[in-house]
Amino acid sequence: MQLPFGEWLPDQPDHLNPGATVATNVYHAQSSYKPVKGLVAYGGTSNVTQNAKGAGSFRDNTNTVFTFVGTKDNIYKLTSGTFSSVKGSCTVSGGDTDYFTFTQFGQYVVASNGVNPPMYYEMGTSTNFATLQSLVTSIGQGTVPSKFKVSGVIRDFLVTANIENAKNRVAWSGLNDISTWEAGVSSSDTQDLPGSGGQVVAITSGEFGYVFREDQIIRLDFVGGNVVFRFSVISPNRGAVYGQTVCQDNRQVFFYASDGFFQINGDQILPIGAEKVNRFFDGDLNKAYTDRITAAVDPFNTLAIWLYPSKDNPNTTGVCDKLLIYNYVTQKWSVAKVKASQIFKQFVVANTVELMDIISENLEDINISLDTAFWTTGHLYLGAIDENFKAAIFSGKTLEAELETKEQEIFPGLRANVTGIRPIVDASANVTIKTRDKLADTVTTSASSSMNDTGINPVRQSGRYFRANVKIPAESIWTNAQGIDLTASQGGSR
Repeated sequence: MQLPFGEWLPDQPDHLNPGATVATNVYHAQSSYKPVKGLVAYGGTSNVTQNAKGAGSFRDNTNTVFTFVGTKDNIYKLTSGTFSSVKGSCTVSGGDTDYFTFTQFGQYVVASNGVNPPMYYEMGTSTNFATLQSLVTSIGQGTVPSKFKVSGVIRDFLVTANIENAKNRVAWSGLNDISTWEAGVSSSDTQDLPGSGGQVVAITSGEFGYVFREDQIIRLDFVGGNVVFRFSVISPNRGAVYGQTVCQDNRQVFFYASDGFFQINGDQILPIGAEKVNRFFDGDLNKAYTDRITAAVDPFNTLAIWLYPSKDNPNTTGVCDKLLIYNYVTQKWSVAKVKASQIFKQFVVANTVELMDIISENLEDINISLDTAFWTTGHLYLGAIDENFKAAIFSGKTLEAELETKEQEIFPGLRANVTGIRPIVDASANVTIKTRDKLADTVTTSASSSMNDTGINPVRQSGRYFRANVKIPAESIWTNAQGIDLTASQGGSR
């Protein structure tokens, strides 16, 4: 009897769950689960000294990569695995709950945290960040909005929001001109958002953009003329409850609202977490540290990922301990146990033998596969700042994977005697059987059984309700986990 590892649905009961009851340290692919690899730091002893509060990775017009990380009192630039401070003479003095937004506008990277005056870095030219107002004073005109929290690039405009003393205000630069902030000049202007949608917490970029308020979502379309942007409310009563839960892959946008996880696709707001993971996440999230949630998209594997602090994590250093993973092609979820301070999309640079020496003294000990894109220039990778505040990527050895089937009667109305389990996994795996005779009973778990030479895990367990738990040891080399093949005989009725 074959039982597949179906869709992970922790919000559903164990008994007759339509899918898997456990899916840890894996992600869903089209017809199987695949392994999550651990983080590998590649910065030697270099770190950002404290919890990351935002990060961004960008390429200039020569394909040179620039990666920046913000903390509550500094901005760092990552070069060949080494962090160096680039805040220059700028003031960086955020609090524990303040985070940076990094936005690329042509050759410029704009950094803002809502606490200090916004800053800019010109890729290929700058040594350190400088205040954006200094650029405007030097070559432009007008006054930059003071201390804006979030920004994005919509068409050819830098669009900012959540401005000091105007949390619902949106302001944008001149057309293709980051140095112009004079209302009416080169289409630069401001707009206060009406209603009670709350403060602006995020802005997406593209041919059009979405402005996320706490309880409202507004679409911005460039129309030109005196109007410049058309503001269209697409969600009057739902927004992003935490700003850093918004992530984007081109026109697909994902976010977490007060009532769960959603995706915007063609202005349709689709519930992707309802009756699947919403209750699980709400119960597992450590709500004292929601400001530490970060989100990013892994476009190569079509994954939207949220790094969050769980209720079991003491969070003494601000490090999160879990990833909630959504495959937006298969529309399936999973979870992983990973400790990190930040996740973000990162461009990697052409890495050399010199950088190999930074990662490891011995070629055999390098955990990052030489076949991965880490060793090529300009590939977009899912990066992180790990628990030691070092630069890292998810290219290490596989984590211990755990999958569990739904609970069901093997022979309806009868007890069953299970004698063997064959995991449909291309690796050696350990199996335990969980049984109970009544749904009100405490679940009994068998001893762990290892796989023999024939690919069978011998077990002896009797009961009425069964589920099989499969663990693939850490550092195993495998690609697909699909389910189990169960051998059982009928018992008597009870």
